[in-house]
Amino acid sequence: MGAASIVAAAAGIVILFVTSHALSPKDNAEFLSFWAALFFVCGVLGGVQAETTRAVGSARKLPPTPAAGAGGRARVLLSGLIVGASGALVVVALSPVLARYVFPRDSATVLLALAVTAVLFSCHATLAGALQGMDKWSLFAGQVSLEALLRLAAIAAAAALSMPLIGIELACLLALVAWIVIALRFPDGRVALRARADVPLGKLLQNTVHALLSAASSAALIVAFPILLKLTTSQSEYALSAPILLAISLTRAPIMVPLQAFQGVALAEVVRNPQQGWKALQKPLLALLGIGAVGSVAAYFIGPWLMLFFGPGYGVDAWTLAALTFAAALMAILTLLGTVVIGLGRHRAYSGGWLTATAVAVGLLLLPASVEIRSILSLSFGPLAGILVHATALARIVNAPGEDAAGTRTR
Repeated sequence: MGAASIVAAAAGIVILFVTSHALSPKDNAEFLSFWAALFFVCGVLGGVQAETTRAVGSARKLPPTPAAGAGGRARVLLSGLIVGASGALVVVALSPVLARYVFPRDSATVLLALAVTAVLFSCHATLAGALQGMDKWSLFAGQVSLEALLRLAAIAAAAALSMPLIGIELACLLALVAWIVIALRFPDGRVALRARADVPLGKLLQNTVHALLSAASSAALIVAFPILLKLTTSQSEYALSAPILLAISLTRAPIMVPLQAFQGVALAEVVRNPQQGWKALQKPLLALLGIGAVGSVAAYFIGPWLMLFFGPGYGVDAWTLAALTFAAALMAILTLLGTVVIGLGRHRAYSGGWLTATAVAVGLLLLPASVEIRSILSLSFGPLAGILVHATALARIVNAPGEDAAGTRTR
């Protein structure tokens, strides 16, 4: 898992380096908007992965059931396909608004790519979640690595061929076949796609909706922030925002990409051992604070020089890089706390934390200030608000009389 996290993080950084040199700053700002939208779709569908991990992991504790009825337990792939198709319909329904305000260039092609992404990545997330729930960590790590490497190879090839902006954007879609390769190549992959949840289809979809709402909020802050910034910034100012957008991506990647891989391990552990699993995550939470503090100092002294590595037009102040790095640590803490909350089955509290974080973040983006100030305030105080909601929910779980950590009433 550690190796897969390093591969994914490194691939993302190399992609940003390639596009910063293959595209003009103005085109790169547009690419970063597409990149944000692409990973927003994937981030929202990460809710499918989280709920599939919980559902398959919990189903393993249940007694065996006849294959025909399976006790009314749903096939997770069917749920994933329904969610993916619904996501594609949402993209199509929003296409007039998105084409006008977010993707005025090549809008039809870009929006079709996002709709296809919704369907295929939902299957990808289903397989990933099932592998996590079945403790097939090596195969899951292979899926994470393959997805990142396919995307990197496709974008590098498009840049080498001097393809225009739309060509580089479409190259990102090659990564969507990673789950198909895993399913065709490995028997455990096919078994995972046939896995069943611990609940019927209706309940599974209901739980997944809660996870999707939370994932949408988290994705809005983690990967789709450039779109939020674009919607709250004048066109002339946004055209000059490529340096700050790149800085946000670079300060997050070393913390968030490995955490997203570890998140599945944490979720599986909490599902497996709800009474003690969440306590084991207290040390990682403290470690994230330490990483944020140390990383901020490093970003202050080294960050400005590293930014110029991407080109002379990408200079960012040292204090901005330091603040964005610590904000990334706060986002990581919110993500990990949310993992604990959903692992304990508190779907509403999970949704509430992320929705609160997003609402605060968007509100701060509306302040009359520079792009740098608004970004720092939004990415710092938004996660802090969500952390407060999740921490309050955990405190209630721990202190609830007559209930264990999983929320099961004891006698």
